[in-house]
Amino acid sequence: MEFFDSHAHYNDEKFDADRQEILKQIYNSHVKKVICAGYSVESSKKAVQIAKTEDFVYAIVGISPNDIPQCHHAKEEKQESRIFENQLQEQLRQIETLAKQEKVVAIGEIGLDYYWNKENKENQKITFQKQIKLANKLGLPIVIHTREAIYDTLEILKGEEKPVKKRNFPLLSTKLRLNKRRAKIRVLYLFCWTNYF
Repeated sequence: MEFFDSHAHYNDEKFDADRQEILKQIYNSHVKKVICAGYSVESSKKAVQIAKTEDFVYAIVGISPNDIPQCHHAKEEKQESRIFENQLQEQLRQIETLAKQEKVVAIGEIGLDYYWNKENKENQKITFQKQIKLANKLGLPIVIHTREAIYDTLEILKGEEKPVKKRNFPLLSTKLRLNKRRAKIRVLYLFCWTNYF
């Protein structure tokens, strides 16, 4: 039997010392395809590099809600907004370049995380929506990270900038209680696994 690991972080620095040996062991354990998930520009670059050097590894690239630009030193809200937009635009430019590389199969992991970051919800939403738009432009599926933000995530997914490809929810550590009114949102999104290949 062969296995497929649809979400791994072998691009993390804790694997720097023995990454190749670990990947060899994984492959020899019948895991014949691995998707290395980016979560920032730097981790996405690393995921692409690993995919280039390992035949059975593919990459996803994106900016997670925990890695969006931060503007702690702005003196006023307008200045903070400008700094955020400029930094985000530059990061998205880099993600788009990476996403065009061979063996990049999705944009991710992207989404909303209100567990770790409650103070920047609007910036998370902007970043999520812009990355959905980028995925649509490139014809790529998305991989979603959502934590304690399921309703806002679903609202964005059914909004104007809906993903055009199927999507994958690797992280749903939230108690999902949909009342009848909310149940009209397509819960199917939660169970729709992407066909990467």
